[in-house]
Amino acid sequence: MFAEATRREQVAWWVLGVLTGVQVVLYGTGLDDGAAAGLLHNVLYLMPGLLVAGAAARAARPFRTAWVFLAVGLFAYACGNLYWWTFVRDLAPEPLITPADPLWLAFYPCVGIALVLMLRQRLRRVSVPAWLDGVIAATAVASLVSVPVLAAVEPAPHSTVLGVVVNAAYPIADIAITGCLLGAWALNGWRADRALGLFIAGMAVLAGADTVSMVLLWEGVDVPVGVDMSWIIGLILLALAARQPAVAEAGRPSLWLSTAVPAVLAVCCMGLLLWAALTASAIEPVSSLLAGTAVTAAIVRMMASVRSAEALGTARRQARTDELTGLANRRFFVERLEQDLNGVAPELAVAYVDLDRFKEVNDSFGHDVGDTLLRLVGARMRESLGPDVLLARLGGDEFGLIMPGTGRAEAAEIVAGVLSALREPFVLPEVDLHVDASIGIAVCPDDGADRSTLLRRADVAMYAAKTGHGGPVFATGLDDHARARLTMLEELRAGLDRGELMLHYQPKVTVDGAARVTGVEALVRWQHPVRGLVFPDAFLYTAESADLMGRITTVVLDLACRQSRAWHDQGLPVSVAVNLSVSNLRDPGFPEQVGELLRRYGLPPAALELEVTESVLMTDADNALQLLGRLRDMGIRLAVDDYGTGYSSLSYLQVLPVDDLKLDRAFVSRCVVDPRSAAIVHSTVQLAHSLGMQIVAEGVEDGDVFERLRVYGCDLAQGYGIARPQDAVATTAWLLEREIAHPAAV
Repeated sequence: MFAEATRREQVAWWVLGVLTGVQVVLYGTGLDDGAAAGLLHNVLYLMPGLLVAGAAARAARPFRTAWVFLAVGLFAYACGNLYWWTFVRDLAPEPLITPADPLWLAFYPCVGIALVLMLRQRLRRVSVPAWLDGVIAATAVASLVSVPVLAAVEPAPHSTVLGVVVNAAYPIADIAITGCLLGAWALNGWRADRALGLFIAGMAVLAGADTVSMVLLWEGVDVPVGVDMSWIIGLILLALAARQPAVAEAGRPSLWLSTAVPAVLAVCCMGLLLWAALTASAIEPVSSLLAGTAVTAAIVRMMASVRSAEALGTARRQARTDELTGLANRRFFVERLEQDLNGVAPELAVAYVDLDRFKEVNDSFGHDVGDTLLRLVGARMRESLGPDVLLARLGGDEFGLIMPGTGRAEAAEIVAGVLSALREPFVLPEVDLHVDASIGIAVCPDDGADRSTLLRRADVAMYAAKTGHGGPVFATGLDDHARARLTMLEELRAGLDRGELMLHYQPKVTVDGAARVTGVEALVRWQHPVRGLVFPDAFLYTAESADLMGRITTVVLDLACRQSRAWHDQGLPVSVAVNLSVSNLRDPGFPEQVGELLRRYGLPPAALELEVTESVLMTDADNALQLLGRLRDMGIRLAVDDYGTGYSSLSYLQVLPVDDLKLDRAFVSRCVVDPRSAAIVHSTVQLAHSLGMQIVAEGVEDGDVFERLRVYGCDLAQGYGIARPQDAVATTAWLLEREIAHPAAV
């Protein structure tokens, strides 16, 4: 049906074109009189309204009302013309006011309403500058056009006041509508909008024809056929506007039009006012008022543009400036690097500067002191650099340098100056601090010719410097082993983001004849997309040197709690033990993080156990004791892992808020064949029991070791002789065949 309506519309437009051509021929040959010519004349006035009515029937609901009003206006115009042709045309002289005038004048409010409705759908939100442009365009055009029109208003002696008002209403209404259309174009950002363009053209043609008709009518002169044809063309152009797409054409606003058109119109209005003042020429008050309004709007528009430009400049600076230090930020750093690399034969060096042990400053003195230190570091680094070197804060305690026109030797000299400046103490209200930094450098084109490669290699070199503690490191100076290790570090970071870590579980059982399961220990694995399953000894040390252990522990805790929830739902309420890192014990918010995980998965505190090694514990023993105490108060069971391999004193063991001692496999696996190992195991069991702790033996490889532990009174055991670490599916199958002791029920 829609396709059929479209074909009918195309035929109607084709017919309208043919009839318009015939009318032009009749006008040209003087055969425009008679019944047939009159019929053709009125059909041409009626068809634009019919075509717009058809467009309204097919238009979407928001635009349908606009086209309905336009169709009503066109029908009113056609009806007025029909009355004029039938009853007024042959009168001599032609009266100034006839019943056709109300029908013709009804056309203008209908067109105005159609324009407003169309703009409401096309312009959901209009900026203040666009509104001002609209005011400038509408008032300026109305002012400039009204001067010659109103000057020509010189009614004939037989004219009445009502006749003058009615006939002057036509060009004035045309001027108003045309000015509003130009204002609408301004509101639309001066885009190339065909619908608005046809509206403007149609109303401009009608305004010209009405003005000429008014002047000739007042002078008692017959209106030429060209004017009559202009009315028909104007109506056709309005009908064509309704045929355009309902949605405005996409496109960027025209910058030069949005600047030039309002400026030219405002200058013309200013010129009009100056001309009237200097030549003492009388112009109508309405023209002066409209011109003054346009000039005032232009001044306000200029002020708004200045403020917008200032705000844009400020926003642009803020978008490229680090708020804390006032240095360039990562965005500006990347843009500048791209710009320099796109230069002719670019030669430059890029450096990553990472402050060493900055986290300890935040943890020990607070973030306010840390922020102050970062500001001082940024200022001192800036002073040590030349004007051609860009210094940016990339985030946290990491800075970046772009050194254009420098090779390896020059970059080393610049970086050495930065390190020398940083090693001078920083005087803070609370304490004087010494700062050192790890710096990685990549040189273009030796280490890469594109941004991503240079930044990646500078980052790798920086981590090599942090690990080696031997000063700045060039990416080209890394050996194959270091490159492989640091490449693995970058892959691990990406793997954390992609969720490549997984857990295997090793059960713990009671050391008795029943060997009941009390829980499992979660052991992290990395499912590498290329290398396959990677065990923790291949990546945890590197992760610890890069401060990734906190992230890894967070992932492991989440996976462990999720699996524990699944086991509880399967009727296997076993606890899951997770190892902690140094970063966890230094994080005062860690207990809240654990509590949130338990609440998220609906688990009791007994469902989770946390293990900490002696070496991790002794890194910051006092803070560790406080944090472990908070975890113990939450009801979470705690254990000292790998007991016997570290250097903790018995005094700390006495005050540690732990429940279990896990004796290292180095002693357990040899307790059957080595008397000294046996003595250590036996005495540790007695020590743990005397302190009110359970003893867990690691590394139980066979039944003989298990039996010896039972004789010693050991509480729990784990090892390959009991069960190897397996993934969640295999561990679940294993648990379903065993008896669960002391279930951590929900």
